[in-house]
Amino acid sequence: MVIEYHWVMEMLPLLLNGPTKVVRDAARAVKRTANLMMQRVTAETLNILLGLPGMVVTEYALERQGEQEVLHIFCHSEHEVAMCPRCGQFSDVLHEQEERCIRHLDIWGKATYVHFPSRRFDCKHCKKPFTESLSWVESKRRESTAYELHVYEQCQHMDQAAVAERERLHSETVKDIFQRWARRAEKQQRFTLVHCLGVDEISLRKGHQQFALVLSDLERHCVIAVLPERTQKAFESWLAGLGDGERQSIRLVAMDMWGPYRGVVRSKLPHAQIVADRFHVTKQLNDALAKIRRLLQSKADHASYELLKGIRWILVRRREELKPEEEAKLRAALDAFPELRTAYLLKERFVAIADKIQDRSQAERFLRAWVYEAQSSGLVQLVKFTQTLQHWWEEFLNYFNEGFTSAVVEGLNNAIRGTIRRAYGYHVFEHFRLHVLVEHGNLPDPLPQI
Repeated sequence: MVIEYHWVMEMLPLLLNGPTKVVRDAARAVKRTANLMMQRVTAETLNILLGLPGMVVTEYALERQGEQEVLHIFCHSEHEVAMCPRCGQFSDVLHEQEERCIRHLDIWGKATYVHFPSRRFDCKHCKKPFTESLSWVESKRRESTAYELHVYEQCQHMDQAAVAERERLHSETVKDIFQRWARRAEKQQRFTLVHCLGVDEISLRKGHQQFALVLSDLERHCVIAVLPERTQKAFESWLAGLGDGERQSIRLVAMDMWGPYRGVVRSKLPHAQIVADRFHVTKQLNDALAKIRRLLQSKADHASYELLKGIRWILVRRREELKPEEEAKLRAALDAFPELRTAYLLKERFVAIADKIQDRSQAERFLRAWVYEAQSSGLVQLVKFTQTLQHWWEEFLNYFNEGFTSAVVEGLNNAIRGTIRRAYGYHVFEHFRLHVLVEHGNLPDPLPQI
């Protein structure tokens, strides 16, 4: 009975104030509890989303920057000690600390920055201070390792300006991140013996005499080196830098018809077979055909000039790939100009020989007949081409040996040109070199250096 009396006396003020206050106080208590639970869940969730080992989230804040929201996450290390990088001993003697802000991977679609104290400890063993090493961010970097790799991967498929705009970064920051990780991947690459070497030059900027020498592994379908000059000396120096076993492993070298490269191979790789690649040989023949077209165009009247206008690429493309309107335009030009017709049909026959014949001796018979017919045409441009071809006769016949194809050479060239077009050319050679190696060089995924 006493218990009931005291309970009534305690509840009386609440009853006198009416049920409204009771409900209000109860609602406040529930809200406080819910807020505490929400904070706990949010902190745990952010810890998971961050994926930063050894870090504990304490709070977060949202900041509006124009139309974008930026997420700021504040955290600290869950450990009170750190390991000295010199002696490997742990220390709990804090020397000093300063706030550090790091860009991290986006969370909830928002640019995310991680704020944390960067700590320096006094080592009891070495008697010197040291900065705590963190596995998720490198020293003096403003971006986490995960975020830098994210930017690096995007640069492999997008141009630098687009990545900078997408990530809301300065273009130089994007460039710096890409080059650092590309060089790291290059250093971590394990050299594989090359058996079939491709040697090719490529223009860096349209309309400029700026070329690079690209060396490829034709078996693995990848670029292995990019040299800043397309010179005999550059190629010779690269070969000289290889070990004896690496040079001996190269049994075939495919190249365009440039004498100095052939001389280098004969000197440095006397055991290797030289192939005048069909891709480059056909290109020279197409150049001869283009010269004939331009010569005829320069002498034509207005009506004839119009027939030759705009057919440059139609003459080069395979006939089976032409659209009906292109085929009609080609027929009109060939009917109007017998010299062009002769040159075009010879070009098509040469391509057919390279495409369909796989036996060296058979290819030689067809090619000798083709050379005779081309020289008999009286077209100076074709005669010059046959002279070049005869100068490289054995090397071009090597193309028809079993097991070799120019598709790899042509594919890599097209891929590299795509890289150049996407970036609107490369003014800095090193940037171009790294892009080619990353995109077409079969480099390993770079590992962070802690």
